[in-house]
Amino acid sequence: MPTFIKLIWLELKLTGEFGQHTKYRRLCLERNATTSAEKLQIAEEVLLGGATGIAECQCHTIYLKQHEKA
Repeated sequence: MPTFIKLIWLELKLTGEFGQHTKYRRLCLERNATTSAEKLQIAEEVLLGGATGIAECQCHTIYLKQHEKA
């Protein structure tokens, strides 16, 4: 399966889990992940990492608001 298709599938899976997509976006931003392979590795890491709590999700959201470009 091509990397970008697997990445899209995992991103959709992350969207369904509370806080996982926010954590994924933060890690991609922190690690400056730009390629599909880098993002795929992060997505797999987040999915294997377990549940994300409310406080952790809020921390990721604040980080993203401060560091993402408009």
